[in-house]
Amino acid sequence: MKHAWIITTLLCLSLLAAGGPLQAKKENTAIKGLPNYAPDKPLVLPDVVEKRLANGLTLWLIERPGLPLVSMYLAAKAGEASDPEHLKGLSNVLSATIGSGTSQRSSRQIAEQLQALGAEINVGIGKDISYIGINGLSTGADALLEILADTARNASFPEDEVKLAVENELQSIVASKSQPAYDLNQVFYRQLFGEHPYAFVNPDPKIIGKISRFDLHQAYKQRFQPEQSILVLVGNLSTRQMATLADKHFGAWKSQDQKPADIPLAPETTRPALLLVDRPNSVQSTIYVGRPMPAAGNADEFSLKVANTILGGAFGSRLTMNIREDKGYTYSPRTSVTSWAKGGLFRASASVRNEVTAATLVEIFYEQDRLATTLPENEELVRAQRYLKGRFLLANETSSALAATLISYWIDGKTPADLAKYVPGIENVSKQDIQRMGRKYFASRKQTVAISGDAKTIADELSLFGEVKLVRP
Repeated sequence: MKHAWIITTLLCLSLLAAGGPLQAKKENTAIKGLPNYAPDKPLVLPDVVEKRLANGLTLWLIERPGLPLVSMYLAAKAGEASDPEHLKGLSNVLSATIGSGTSQRSSRQIAEQLQALGAEINVGIGKDISYIGINGLSTGADALLEILADTARNASFPEDEVKLAVENELQSIVASKSQPAYDLNQVFYRQLFGEHPYAFVNPDPKIIGKISRFDLHQAYKQRFQPEQSILVLVGNLSTRQMATLADKHFGAWKSQDQKPADIPLAPETTRPALLLVDRPNSVQSTIYVGRPMPAAGNADEFSLKVANTILGGAFGSRLTMNIREDKGYTYSPRTSVTSWAKGGLFRASASVRNEVTAATLVEIFYEQDRLATTLPENEELVRAQRYLKGRFLLANETSSALAATLISYWIDGKTPADLAKYVPGIENVSKQDIQRMGRKYFASRKQTVAISGDAKTIADELSLFGEVKLVRP
């Protein structure tokens, strides 16, 4: 984790110091110890052509000449949160089997055809999204779209592939249970989201073992339907060619009667508590501190990103400098703000020695409340803003990454025009905005604390913070 943060930071700083393609600012604030930044260059935004097929399928098309590559992503507005109540965890098996064969192609045939076209397929399912993506040579775009359409419309879920996927998921659960975060995640999410589908984290092996080919096929047909899906194409083709190929392979796609149930907004109300998951004989504690947050696209989106980066979202953040560099309590503390279509969460996390569990919690609370009661230094604000802007550029540099960003935008109710709002949004965050975010979201009294550790060793010290509730996952 340390090395990943360091590398990302250095890449961002190198790009920005060289005058990376960001929106221009009148002021170019230097950071102590570093050379002055070169003037920012304008961000070159992609020209997105938006269309809709007669069957309701949304198309976002981007011509990107140069390298002979194309990325195509088909995404549907339904994911893990849409799993039936009696089949929670089905999405884990579904994502492993969608690409395992169709009525026209076996999994081996799909793999061989993609290899011949210099392409690869990936399938993913998140809280609110199910997607199929193919990246390959643009000279094979017609054939690649045919494979994508076949996979999205005619997946067959062969019995042997389903059995293998179920067994792999069961083994994954066994392996995950050995980690302290396994039970802690379930306790933490349940406290934050209550009965909302976002609260679900850990599949029940008994349920996974019963998942059938019929269950998978039914969920697949409900999710992948044209009027609730988007096709994003990015690559070395004209948008006219893209639209023609999309209509050729997806134009005859028909809707089904059954659709996934609507997912309500997740709760944003905080439910402060101090929860302890007993992990007998553990030599360290894993600490989560957090709360529910608003959904993607909320009015505080950019201010939250910058505030979180200052607090603990980058290697040089306050939390890292405090409990790693100064105190030596932990190797890799961090904070994150995650946003989904119907809600989100803030989480600070750290794994520490038993004897400093309570002391670490004190420092986490201290940094949260300091954010709420004092203004950040100019250097902190500038560093966080440039880090976020640089990461945004790096994260959308390739065609496949840009296509992935756009499908996530669509799922969250955003448009291609929202790409242009990111850099100015980050630049316009003020020191007062950071303090406001601290008061509104990060104040320690508003947080849920969930800790996995040896109860007999750490419970007494934790009681100094209030009532400790021993819980089971």
